[in-house]
Amino acid sequence: MSDQLAFLLKNLPNLLFGFPGNRPGGLVLSVVLAALAIGVGLVIAVLIGTVYDSRQRPLQFAARLYVQVFRGLPLILLVLLIHSLLGYGRRQGLALTPFISALVALILYSSAYQAEIVRAGLRAVPPYLTESAQLMGSSPGQIYRLIKLPYTWRTMLPAFTGQAISLFKDTSVVVIIGVADLMTTARIVLGSDVGNAPYWVSLYLLVGFFYFVVAFSLSRWAYR
Repeated sequence: MSDQLAFLLKNLPNLLFGFPGNRPGGLVLSVVLAALAIGVGLVIAVLIGTVYDSRQRPLQFAARLYVQVFRGLPLILLVLLIHSLLGYGRRQGLALTPFISALVALILYSSAYQAEIVRAGLRAVPPYLTESAQLMGSSPGQIYRLIKLPYTWRTMLPAFTGQAISLFKDTSVVVIIGVADLMTTARIVLGSDVGNAPYWVSLYLLVGFFYFVVAFSLSRWAYR
């Protein structure tokens, strides 16, 4: 067995699950971060996307401001800003960890992009569907819940899938605040030991392969 393969096999459990005593970590933590950010972000996005074109000017302005601010900031800057702001809570004795900072930043970032997708999907609903429902006596809430959202979901699924894949890969930026995701774990595995220099390429190729497998699986799941 070559030294390269032996090094990768030795550190494979750490890359997948994190270091003992600090689990979950590695790939599992990256998946958890992405899943939570996408799920919670979608709930926020449905609310923001719905009022984005509201007739209530204050609500419309607030929704547009939310989208423009969090979509306009680079994710790495947003992570640093959120981590700095939540640092005040840590000084007050609140249990706010770098993981929480990373999750909040990813949720805000994800929801801003998803809100635009929701808004576009709602606009794509054919008028005749809602008009037919109105003629049948459906209330606005029923029209929204039973007609608009199901139709919008089918329309938005390709865009949501692309955004989910992009967000999963973007979780790698949390390395900057030391969250033990896949990239952070890989960096720790290599450490500052110059003796590990020959393993850099092979290790990061393996990390890239893990990202590819998850992204490809998401794409195939959405397709099916």
